[in-house]
Amino acid sequence: MNFELNDEQRMLTDSARRFFEREFPLKRLREFEVRGWDAFLPVYQQMGELGWLGIGVPEDAGGAGGSWLDLELFAEEAGRALVPTLQITSIALAGQALVAMGTSAQRQHRMAELLAGRRVIAPAWLNDSHASREPTSGLRATASDGRVVLDGKLRHVDAFAIAAELLVAARADDGSVTLHLLDRSADGISASETTLTSLERRHDVELRGVACSADATLPGDWGAWLRIADGAKIIAAGWAVGATRAALERAVAYAKERYQFDRPIGSFQAVQHRLADAAILTEQATAITRFAAWQHGEHGHHDREAAMAKLVAGRAMRLVSNAAVLTHGGYGFMEEFDIQLYVRRAKQYEYLIEDPTLQRELIAAQDCEDGIRI
Repeated sequence: MNFELNDEQRMLTDSARRFFEREFPLKRLREFEVRGWDAFLPVYQQMGELGWLGIGVPEDAGGAGGSWLDLELFAEEAGRALVPTLQITSIALAGQALVAMGTSAQRQHRMAELLAGRRVIAPAWLNDSHASREPTSGLRATASDGRVVLDGKLRHVDAFAIAAELLVAARADDGSVTLHLLDRSADGISASETTLTSLERRHDVELRGVACSADATLPGDWGAWLRIADGAKIIAAGWAVGATRAALERAVAYAKERYQFDRPIGSFQAVQHRLADAAILTEQATAITRFAAWQHGEHGHHDREAAMAKLVAGRAMRLVSNAAVLTHGGYGFMEEFDIQLYVRRAKQYEYLIEDPTLQRELIAAQDCEDGIRI
């Protein structure tokens, strides 16, 4: 892999950075924490108008084309601005599932609206844990009069409040797992809201006797969904890389301008060592994540590389944002200072899609199967 960006990729990252600096500064993020999705949806729809929501989606499916690395680079810029991860859940997960597994009738109209930012589909497949690749047992699918009836509970559903539909995973009586598109307002669906440390909202959703027609069931198996989730993990890792780099840059800038004992605190060796370690973590995460994105796009599905990217990038964001808070001293814990926005999201985003423990298990399983590579 050539780690040098080409001219088109540099233009993409530069234009995305300028856009987010103008349209979604951290002041707007603070509004999002208070007002919710109303403060972000206009920006999201602008992203659709510019074609950015279609990056990585094949042109024959209505997307903008481009490589998975292009999408990862865009995700880095979104993470730098702490943009809500709606593109990851609604496009990289639900949208890619429609592309890979859906019928032409299911894709019709939905994809165009998804990529324009006018429609949101919320994936819902987790039950009690993020730490399993096994199909959820929280939702049961029972065949009845040519339809499927869904019963059970799903947790940690992102963007439920603004979703037109849910993409749910349910286990059938024969043990197989199927994906179904459900209207969010369908009879039998109820939800309770939970506020996370980032002040973003998630919902726990309960389905009681929700009927699903056959044409709302996606063809394909659970393995196909896991391959899509692995691709989305890489994009989530790219988001974390961007946030990590932004936190590091803020810490370095503060260390240069904050004076103590008549000299900048960045001249003290202890601060230098902390920031040097943070810089190494940032570069490691960047290299591993970009390689995983390139590998995914050029050579197909690689679950080991996806797990490594997700694990390393999430860990880097947590450790580097913590180092940035320590560099700011007591100011790092004050709401008036922006650095706390990063650390409040760091732990949360380690658990986006799948948790760190599961990533370690996936890597270990691959090493044991293939022979440990040194």
